[in-house]
Amino acid sequence: MNSTPYFRSSFYSVADEFSGLGKRPVIFDVIGTDGQTSLLPDNLKMVLHVNPSTMSFQYQNIIERIQTKGGFVEQHWGEGPVNISFDMATGGFMRLYTGLSNLTGPTSAGGYDAGGTRRDTIAYDKFLDMLALFHNNGSVYDLSGRIVFNGNIRVMFDGSQFDGWFQSFSVTEAAEKPYQFSLNAAFVVKTDIYELRTTQFNTVSDRLTRFSPSSDEPTDATLRTKTDLDNLQYDPVSGLFRTPGGR
Repeated sequence: MNSTPYFRSSFYSVADEFSGLGKRPVIFDVIGTDGQTSLLPDNLKMVLHVNPSTMSFQYQNIIERIQTKGGFVEQHWGEGPVNISFDMATGGFMRLYTGLSNLTGPTSAGGYDAGGTRRDTIAYDKFLDMLALFHNNGSVYDLSGRIVFNGNIRVMFDGSQFDGWFQSFSVTEAAEKPYQFSLNAAFVVKTDIYELRTTQFNTVSDRLTRFSPSSDEPTDATLRTKTDLDNLQYDPVSGLFRTPGGR
C-alpha cells in the first residue's frame, strides 16, 4: 500500500458541489462565440485552490440629467453592465517535508537551491492557472500567436452563471503575508442566468411545474398572458403559485 503523503486542494472538480460534503466551488469555463458551447472538455473545468473570500456584484441604472431653461430633463437609458469584483488569496505555499515556503529561487537566472521553492506548490500552480485565464480572457489563438476568435469567460456558482471577460487583475505580495498572494479581479458581465432556490424546492421552476391547471387554464405550467405572470401569487399552504381569484 502506497503511504506517500500528499496535499489535497480544497476542490477537486466541478462535481464537488454534488458530493454531499457541503462544498460549492466557483467554476471557470471558456465559452465559444455562440455563447453556449464550452471550449473545454466536459470533465475539465477550472476550480481554484480556495474559493474567493468575496464576490461583490455592482448594478447600476444609467440616468442622464440635463438642466434646461425650463427645468431638468431626465433620460433613462436602462441598466448598465453588471460588474463582479473578486477578492481572493492563493492559499499557503505549502510543500511536503519542508512546510510553508516563500523561497523564489533558483531560477534560470541563477540563485541558491534550497531544495524546493514556493513554485513547487499546488497554491502557486492554481495562481498561474488564474493568471493564464486572465491573459487569454476567452480568446483562442493559432500556432503563430494570432487571435482566431474571441470567446467569453463563464463564471458559475450556486446554480447561476455569468458570461463576460476580465477587466483587470492584480497580485499583491505583502511582507505581513509572506506565504501567499492576495488577488483582486474585476469581471464585466455580458449575460447572466440566475437560478433562484427556495426552502421547499430546488428552484422556482419546480414550483411552477406544480401549478395545478383547470380545464380552462393553460397546461404544462404555461401562463396565457403576461398579466397572468405579473399577478401570480404564491400560496404557502398548498405550495402552489396561483392567480388572484384562486385559479
